[in-house]
Amino acid sequence: MLKDLSLNKIYNMDCFEGIKNIPDNSVDLIVTDPPYNIGDDVKSTKQGNNIISTKLAWGEWDCFEKEEYDLFFINYLKECYRILKDGGTIYCFSARKDNGFFIREAVKIGFKYLNSLVIIKDNPLPHFNKTNWRSSFELCFYACKGDKPKTFNFLSQNQMINKYNYLIGKKYTNHPTEKPLEFIKLLIKVNSNENDVVFDGFMGSGTTAVASKQLNRNFIGFEISKEYLKMSNNRLNQNTLIYCNSDQKTLGGI
Repeated sequence: MLKDLSLNKIYNMDCFEGIKNIPDNSVDLIVTDPPYNIGDDVKSTKQGNNIISTKLAWGEWDCFEKEEYDLFFINYLKECYRILKDGGTIYCFSARKDNGFFIREAVKIGFKYLNSLVIIKDNPLPHFNKTNWRSSFELCFYACKGDKPKTFNFLSQNQMINKYNYLIGKKYTNHPTEKPLEFIKLLIKVNSNENDVVFDGFMGSGTTAVASKQLNRNFIGFEISKEYLKMSNNRLNQNTLIYCNSDQKTLGGI
């Protein structure tokens, strides 16, 4: 199915280089968390007991010029559209300030926008500069290639609500933007079946891969950082997931 790539592996590659090896119409579901471009010298977050800038906490991978970032994200959406099967679906996280813009761009590419989901932090960090509201949620848009999803496994009414509450700080890795595993599993349960292929171009801490493995889905993805790839592979190789000891908390790839 894949040119020079195997399923159920995370490759230490730049996403745009790696995705060239994935054929058109070959992926059933995309669950992905690209960089938000919110790393900043002024904005603050907490790492351990220290308050530091978001740029220092997340690194250069989350810092772009605005036009460069827009082009980066739009080109990624184009590639996602190309590799999705007809009726395949995508869940894509983005920063609140850009979410509406990227939904409109996704529709221009050919996606059909279906809904937005929100993950709510029940214990948001304080606003250290006290100049704005505290950040307590993140957005994820849901779209499909074609008129309707080819797979939609409606669960219980209580589960099928487009918000998910969780506590930040309880994590499996030290990755600064690790998303809740149970939320990612929920998305995969709803829009794929066993043995389907799930893609994530920015694997980060490996949550999409771990969720796919636990649910008997195939996965494929890329992670440019060797450090984060090691985190992901450690999680995949554990028989039982273990929470890390770090007390790092952040405002925030999966």
